[in-house]
Amino acid sequence: MKIVSRNEELLRDALSRIPQSSSRTSLSSYNKLIRFEDISAAAFKIQCGVQKTPCMYSRLSKQYGVDIYLKKEFLQYTGSVKERGVLYLLTSLPQDQQRKGVIVALDSNFSMAVAYHASELRIPVFVIMSTSTSPARVKMCREYGAMVISYGTTAKDSQTHARRLAQENGYLYLEEEDSAVYLSGLGTMGLEVYEQVPKLDAVIFPAGGHCGLLAGSAAALKHLNPHISVIGVESESFPVLQQSLKAGHPIEDQACSNHHFYGDVSGLCFGSNSLQLTGKLVDKVVAVR
Repeated sequence: MKIVSRNEELLRDALSRIPQSSSRTSLSSYNKLIRFEDISAAAFKIQCGVQKTPCMYSRLSKQYGVDIYLKKEFLQYTGSVKERGVLYLLTSLPQDQQRKGVIVALDSNFSMAVAYHASELRIPVFVIMSTSTSPARVKMCREYGAMVISYGTTAKDSQTHARRLAQENGYLYLEEEDSAVYLSGLGTMGLEVYEQVPKLDAVIFPAGGHCGLLAGSAAALKHLNPHISVIGVESESFPVLQQSLKAGHPIEDQACSNHHFYGDVSGLCFGSNSLQLTGKLVDKVVAVR
């Protein structure tokens, strides 16, 4: 496989910035927004519903002179790590809410994960998509078992309509969020990586759009070994996490220089839980081209 320059830049930049100091914060010294026990409970509860994806030794190891392993989360049923948080979130809902159903908006990995896993759990699920959504994505969502409703021309139109339907019909409106339940589900990936790769030195996570995977996995990894370096990577075109960490609070309405490329991701903003965990437990956040 030919390695494209973007991946080369990402790896070279991130690997070169792995901290050499051992003065890192462990979860035990932090006011536990999520506990390691929460992540362990999530791992037990979702183990039959998501894939334990392989973490494979990569040929990039020879190129960069370090042992590199790649976690293959694209092997989840909908192709996304979001399934971990979504499944734990859905299974944690009260039974009366599961009977009433859930509703999501946007054409996103989160929505696809909700469509699939809600259907598998026999929870009524509705997905509101704008009329500009590709027919292939609409078809995929329907095949997962969701009732798809086309509404509006923008993501904001779809979200507004979804919230209105939720209020009128008793559905629970779900969006990628910041709760301890969702973050604990995402954190199970960090738990798996620790189990699969011996003698971990550093783990690199994507952090664009929503840093729940980074924050949740950091909570697991730092509890198991506070000397593991945890590094987040985001784009120079949209460095919202770096700017939020610098400001000390989530930055909203961050200008994105390439909205066409990033799509709805450029409109997402993480919450205070993710930001506080990232600030306490993540060693570096790197912006790359």
